[in-house]
Amino acid sequence: MPVPNSNITGQTDSAPSPATKTSWRFGDLSAAELMPQLRRHLLNQDDAANWQLAWLNNDGRPVIGLLPKVSWSVYPTDQKPSKDSVNTYRVVKNCRDNCSTHSENTMTAYMSYLEWQNELIAYSKAYEIDSNSSNNVKPKSTKPCYHHGLIGFIGYDIAAYELSPADRIELANQPCASLGHYDIYLTPAANTDTGWELKSIQTNSSSNEAVGNKSKDEFIVALTSYLDELDKKLSDKHLNQAQSKHTSHTIPVVLTARWSKRDYQQAFDRTQDYLQQGDCYQINLTQKWSGYLPYKNDATQPTSALIDYLPALHHNTKAPFAGYVSVKGNGGDYLNRSDSFVADSNHFELLSCSPELFFTFTREIDTGKHSIRTKPIKGTMPRGVTNEQDDLYKQQLVDSEKDRAENVMIVDLLRNDLGKYAKIGSVKVPQLFEIESFSNVHHMVSTITAELKTDTHPLAVLFGSLPAGSITGTPKKRAVEIISELESTPRGAYCGTMGYMNFDGSGQWNVLIRTLQAGASLTDEFNKEKHINLWAGGGITVASDCHAEYQECLDKVGNLLAVLAKKL
Repeated sequence: MPVPNSNITGQTDSAPSPATKTSWRFGDLSAAELMPQLRRHLLNQDDAANWQLAWLNNDGRPVIGLLPKVSWSVYPTDQKPSKDSVNTYRVVKNCRDNCSTHSENTMTAYMSYLEWQNELIAYSKAYEIDSNSSNNVKPKSTKPCYHHGLIGFIGYDIAAYELSPADRIELANQPCASLGHYDIYLTPAANTDTGWELKSIQTNSSSNEAVGNKSKDEFIVALTSYLDELDKKLSDKHLNQAQSKHTSHTIPVVLTARWSKRDYQQAFDRTQDYLQQGDCYQINLTQKWSGYLPYKNDATQPTSALIDYLPALHHNTKAPFAGYVSVKGNGGDYLNRSDSFVADSNHFELLSCSPELFFTFTREIDTGKHSIRTKPIKGTMPRGVTNEQDDLYKQQLVDSEKDRAENVMIVDLLRNDLGKYAKIGSVKVPQLFEIESFSNVHHMVSTITAELKTDTHPLAVLFGSLPAGSITGTPKKRAVEIISELESTPRGAYCGTMGYMNFDGSGQWNVLIRTLQAGASLTDEFNKEKHINLWAGGGITVASDCHAEYQECLDKVGNLLAVLAKKL
C-alpha cells in the first residue's frame, strides 16, 4: 500500500480560498450537542461524500474531524494462521482521491499488525512538519491540541491478540481499529469565547486533489455553504432551545447485564484461583451490558444512532477524554443510503466517556525531542449524596492500602513498558496516588513521564504499549490470556485507545473505558436494530472483596445506563 510522495515537506493552515466565511457559532451548542446535528446536516447536503465524523474532547481542547483524506480500517479475517505464521488482518484503505496509481478510491490488503504500523509511520513521516518551514503555521497553545495528523482508535482485541498470538484470543466481528488523516476539520475559534473555525490543511499534493467530482478548493467552498446553512438553522432561538435539551429526540434504551451476581461471583472466584497460584498479581475482570438501538422506518420516528445519545451522555459525565467515531461496520458498501438522517445499520459507532488518559506525546519545537506522559487509574470510590458523605468516600480512597497496592503495580508495569522506548534514566513518577473526582466516582491516579529515544517514533510506542496495563493486570501477557478465558466474549474496542497523533509526533490518547459500541446485529442479518454494548470492571487482587468489586462495576456505569434509559 503506497504512501504519499516523500517530497511533501510543509503545509499551510487554513490557506486562502474562495470561501467567504470560516467560523460559526452553531447556536452556541457544545461539541457534544453539535455532533448529531452536524452529521445529519452534512449527510443531507451530500450523501455521496465519505463523511467520517470524529470528535475528541481532548481534555477541553476539542476537534471535530469531518472527512479524512485517507483512512485505514482494520477488520478480522477468516484466515487462520499456521502455528508459526504471523496473523494478518483485512485493511481497507479509503482515499478521497484515487489511491496513487490505482483507479479506485478504496483498496483492500491483508497485512500484519506490524506491517500496518509501519505503513502508518511511513505515511506520517512523509507529512512530518519541518519546524523551520515558513509554510508551517502551528497553534500557539502549549497544551496538547490537534493540528494535522491521524485521528481514530485501536481496539483492545487486536492488541491483546498481538500480545499473546499463541492463545488465539477471539476478535469481535467489527472493526478492530480505524485511523484517518484529517486535513479538513473544525476546531474552536481562536479569537472568540464561542464558535468554531474550519481548518483545511494545504499540502504540496492539494493543488490537483479531487474530492468526489470537485477540486479540493471547490469542495471547501461547498462545505462552507453547508456550515453556513447549519449555523443559520441553529441560530434560531426557538430551534436552539429545543436542540439543547440533551435527551430530546431519543428513545429510551435499556441494557441488560450479561452476568448475574452469581455469574460474577464464579468469575471472581476463578480469578482468585489464578492469583493464588501466582499466575498474576492483578487481573482486570470486566462484565458486559447489552441491548439494541430501536429501529423505526418512518419520518416521525427515525432510526436511533448512538451519536444521538452523545449530548446527554457527555452532559452527565463531562469526561475529559470523551470521543466519538463512526466507521463502516464490515468495510463494505453503505446500506440504506437513501435515508440520510440516520447512521445506517452497517456503521460501527464508538462513543467514549473516558476519564482516563493513556498517553500524551509532546514535541519540543527547538530540539525535536519527544516526551511522553501517562496517568493510569487504579482505585475507585463512588461520589456521595451529601458533601459530608462525598468527603468521607474520598478519604476512604486516600487511606485504602489495597487501592494503593493496585495502583503501584500498574505504575511499575507502565514504567517497564515505557522503559523499552525511553532514554535511560528519564522515566519518572512525579505524582503518585493523586485523587481526581468525576461526576459519578473518585479515582486514584498516578503520573509517569519519560523522554523518548531519538530513533523511536511515537506511533511505535503507542502500538507497542497496548493494551494499557490499567485494564489488563500484571504481568500483562498472562493477564490478557486469563481475561479471554474468564470473560469468554471479546471486548472489541473497549479497553483499547482513542485519540490523535499529529504528524510531528505530538498527540493524546485515552483508555477506552466508560465506552459504548454499536453495530449491526450479528445474529440476524435481517434485523436492522443496532446491537449496543457497554462494559465495566476493575482490578482484582488477592485482597479484593467480591461484593465491593461488583458494586464498583455498577458505580462506574450506573449513570451511563440511567442516561440511556432516560432516567437522568
